[in-house]
Amino acid sequence: MTLREEASMLLEQVPDYKMSELIHFMRFLAECPVNLGRQEKPKGKPRNLLGALKGKVWVSDDFSDKLEYVSPEEMKMLEEFRAVKKTALQEATA
Repeated sequence: MTLREEASMLLEQVPDYKMSELIHFMRFLAECPVNLGRQEKPKGKPRNLLGALKGKVWVSDDFSDKLEYVSPEEMKMLEEFRAVKKTALQEATA
């Protein structure tokens, strides 16, 4: 059975209230310039992207060093400092 024959058989099974939607979709598919569902194979030789960003990215010297542990007390002090700083900034702009 060809695809057109299968489409004809399925068309007979579509209820009347869905026919306008089906016709609208079929017109869309007929006029669509894009090849839906089928990806075109890339043309030409594949690009080698290894080292493509060389010289464009900066990484700190201590990038792989262990991170410092911040104790809960130090974290609380930092949060209080941020709150005070935020309040001062809000008062300065008001």
